[in-house]
Amino acid sequence: MNICQVVPYFPYREHISGQHVECGYHVGGVERHVYHISRELSQRGHNVTIITTKSPNHDKLSEIEDFNVQRVPITLRIFNSHVPFRVVKYFDTCQYDIIHAHTPVPAIADLAALRNIAKKCPFVLTYHNDITKGGIFGSIISTIYNMTIGKFLLQHSDIIISTTKTYAINSKQLCKYLQKIKVIPNGVDDKVFNPKLDGSRVREKYGLKEDCKIVLFVGRLDYYKGCEYLVEAFSIVVKRMKNVHLILVGSGPLERRLREIANELNIADDISFAGYVKDEDLPYYYAACDVFVLPSISLYEGFGIVQLEAMACGKPVITTTLPGVREVDVEGVATVHIPPKNKQKLAEAIIKILKDDDLATRLGKNGRELIVKKYSWSKVAKAIEQAYLEVVRGC
Repeated sequence: MNICQVVPYFPYREHISGQHVECGYHVGGVERHVYHISRELSQRGHNVTIITTKSPNHDKLSEIEDFNVQRVPITLRIFNSHVPFRVVKYFDTCQYDIIHAHTPVPAIADLAALRNIAKKCPFVLTYHNDITKGGIFGSIISTIYNMTIGKFLLQHSDIIISTTKTYAINSKQLCKYLQKIKVIPNGVDDKVFNPKLDGSRVREKYGLKEDCKIVLFVGRLDYYKGCEYLVEAFSIVVKRMKNVHLILVGSGPLERRLREIANELNIADDISFAGYVKDEDLPYYYAACDVFVLPSISLYEGFGIVQLEAMACGKPVITTTLPGVREVDVEGVATVHIPPKNKQKLAEAIIKILKDDDLATRLGKNGRELIVKKYSWSKVAKAIEQAYLEVVRGC
């Protein structure tokens, strides 16, 4: 089967193995999702082409590895969205048996759908999360988009993949198209992320002794991640426990404010801002931690792949009761779920796990078993392949 993956940004070869910011894009969950499913589908015998944008800092318009990458020059930039209008001219949908586009970043998926009107090639959309922008102007723009172009994209899609059922039901956009929804979760490389890793190198890097309890966050330091509530909750933890440290992996617009909060609460020495960490180093951060926390507060967080990475490493997880995020471990076998924005509950959950080694071990063991059972990339790619076959047969 000739498969076309359409994604707003895809890292260049030299950036695939690193958490890299290129041309305004953070190489995050969506990019990694496309990379892993493309690789898995290629290994399953399919011809995969990725249509994406070209960075102004690179001359390459194509690359060939396990799959082909074709890049379209950026024509216009709105907020952090790069609009490659040339997709309409150069994207030949006749070459493919199926088109699989990805949101939330608008533009390229919409243009691919527009280009596909005449050919009507089977069209699959993975809807990772709602498109929302902060501020009055951003809110107006995102509302107009969702009512017009975004609506067209959802109507044009033969199948819409949502990573969880609860997110689809609670999304203001997806709830109108539940008859098209197919739930296929994100995945994780359960070989790269595993419980046998030694995190001592991370402890040594930050001068933390073996008996120090480490709380870990991994992700973009942005408002929807709820990191300010984590820092405030950690100040409660520090008052009630000795020898505990918080490591924040990632960067973003909230970093300065988080540092200010840490200083105001007199816990700056108890927190390390790790910045971006290369992919080959990231598993060792999970290995070093005693509990992983994802304190997201907004529906902009549709899943939280970092939960899977922590569980794959056999670590207990604390996250919020947001739709989608909670469904990753709906039965709570490996996760403690707390209400969003509740720093007191968050602090209590952290303390409970850090003080109970048996609980931490049990949650970590359950998490690893859940990953192997449900969230390996091979299982995710197989489910996506089955969705493709259903669409092709139905069109």
